[in-house]
Amino acid sequence: MSAHGMELAGFGPRLGAQLIDLLWLLPLSLVLGTLGALANGGEMSGAGEAMANIIGALVVLTFWADRGATPGKLALGLRIVDAETGGQPPFRRLVLRYLGYLLSAIPLCLGYFWMLWDPRRQTWHDKLGRTLVVTVARPSTGSAR
Repeated sequence: MSAHGMELAGFGPRLGAQLIDLLWLLPLSLVLGTLGALANGGEMSGAGEAMANIIGALVVLTFWADRGATPGKLALGLRIVDAETGGQPPFRRLVLRYLGYLLSAIPLCLGYFWMLWDPRRQTWHDKLGRTLVVTVARPSTGSAR
């Protein structure tokens, strides 16, 4: 449990959410890359690649800011919250969190695995953005009698 009484998400659900997000992010990246190459006469330029990455980042940041999670996290009942308040993190910290994905990945993905021994289950990008990933209570689906 976090300091705010929320259940911290475990490694399995977070990994599952990442895999679900790959299912929609990879095709999006392919489309953006293809459009960038077509705009450059059939070859991807550095500027086209940068633009495709920026658009992809903006899509993810929009999900985080509007819904508190990407589609993968939403599907598995996870949400990104401010580690200090338990509320919605400020947008600038979500940007830092996104940039932290690079730091988490560089040393053989050590930053992603960091949550396995961190008491608050934070990855490096969570620490940079001062966020937590928590499990959202789902409404009960049982019928009332």
